[in-house]
Amino acid sequence: VCIVAKGVVDNVLMDYQKTVLFTTILMAGFILLLFAGLFYSISRLSLADQKAEYEKRKNELHLQTMKEMEVVNQKLKKAKNVATEALQTAENANKAKTDFLSNMSHDIRTPMNAIIGMTSLIRHDAGNKAKVIEYADKIDISSQHLLGIINDVLDMSKLDSGEMYFAEESVYLREMLENCRDIMETRAAEHGIELETPGLENFNPPRVLTSELHIRQIAMNIISNAIKY
Repeated sequence: VCIVAKGVVDNVLMDYQKTVLFTTILMAGFILLLFAGLFYSISRLSLADQKAEYEKRKNELHLQTMKEMEVVNQKLKKAKNVATEALQTAENANKAKTDFLSNMSHDIRTPMNAIIGMTSLIRHDAGNKAKVIEYADKIDISSQHLLGIINDVLDMSKLDSGEMYFAEESVYLREMLENCRDIMETRAAEHGIELETPGLENFNPPRVLTSELHIRQIAMNIISNAIKY
């Protein structure tokens, strides 16, 4: 992904405009010199020869000028296309980053709300040791999920430099789904919804190789949408 600042694009266009102006001045000077030589030659030739020579030189000068102007126009058109493509690339890259950060901001709120909710419950049930331990475990799960999302945001710099890679890890699906349930319970309760996971206790699939953070995020989005709608 190539990101080009608008100032750079403007500087490129300005440089090409200067080039065209400089070339035009040189061409004008060249034309003046040609006309001076042409008038000098006409003064030494007969009227017929002068007219023929004048027409010949005029045509040559016209053709040469047209060719040079065509070359300049092609260069200017090419420069404009390059600048336009660079600007479009920069805009697309900026939009992609904006969309990514927007999605991450939404994802960060879920574990943060769970942490805040569990902290409130700890204060309420401070005398119940078993409940406090349960809430602390859920806070730890939410914190780990939040840390993974933050690491994803920080990895944007690696993505820009081409150093980003996806690592596979052994994931226990049942444990991951239980963690998702624990994180989302607080949000469901805020909407007056009881979050149930029937059959999860008997769900014992083998471990799979995948990215735990991303497969967990998919499950979280599914549960979040179920609560929302």
